[in-house]
Amino acid sequence: MEVVDKIRKEIERLKRRDKIVYNAIIKRILRIAEDPYLGKPLKGILKGKRRVHVGHFVLIYEIDENEHKVIFLEFAHHDEAYKGM
Repeated sequence: MEVVDKIRKEIERLKRRDKIVYNAIIKRILRIAEDPYLGKPLKGILKGKRRVHVGHFVLIYEIDENEHKVIFLEFAHHDEAYKGM
């Protein structure tokens, strides 16, 4: 499992601001680590990536089949999540 620095910082910020959402995102990350195909596959320019919702937030990730790992790419409010991709 790999978490990009941008997401790591966002999650740490969330830990201080909203413990409930923080705990929910950690649980979701752990579930995805166990079952990477849990999230919905994305289409278009985001093909190959997956997403899960955590409250009003979206966690976008991809599965690296060659390395057998999950790479978490984006975590943001739903209104902002797809803008940085």
